[in-house]
Amino acid sequence: MNHETYWAVAGLILVIADLVFGTFFILFVGLGALITALLTWTGLLPDLTWQWIVFAGTSTLGLLLFRKKLVAAFGKGAGVKYQEHIGHVVVVAVDIPENGEGRVNYRGAEWNAITTDKKALPAGSKAIIRNFDGIVLEVEAN
Repeated sequence: MNHETYWAVAGLILVIADLVFGTFFILFVGLGALITALLTWTGLLPDLTWQWIVFAGTSTLGLLLFRKKLVAAFGKGAGVKYQEHIGHVVVVAVDIPENGEGRVNYRGAEWNAITTDKKALPAGSKAIIRNFDGIVLEVEAN
């Protein structure tokens, strides 16, 4: 096999790996390998040293210019907002202490909860969901 084939195969494997793992890091390394394969195939990079330089440069440049934007747009938690639950009433199951975490009943399940104003809420009281922070509900006295 010639160099461009190695670069292309490595690039495809890395791009597919990034689709599986979703890191947006491996993606740019894979794209750097694919760009190097293309330039080698066209005859612009006959020397292996220059192939490595272009590979390192395009991978690094891609990471610096585009990774942060892709992670913001498609990364973990991007666009995941549970707006449909905001405003629903819950019942405090376990006291929520001042500046602490308690438990609330919501839709038949107990959830960890904190108060938005950091004030205590006793068990049995009602609260309103104001936000989700991962798996913790942020509630406010009703």
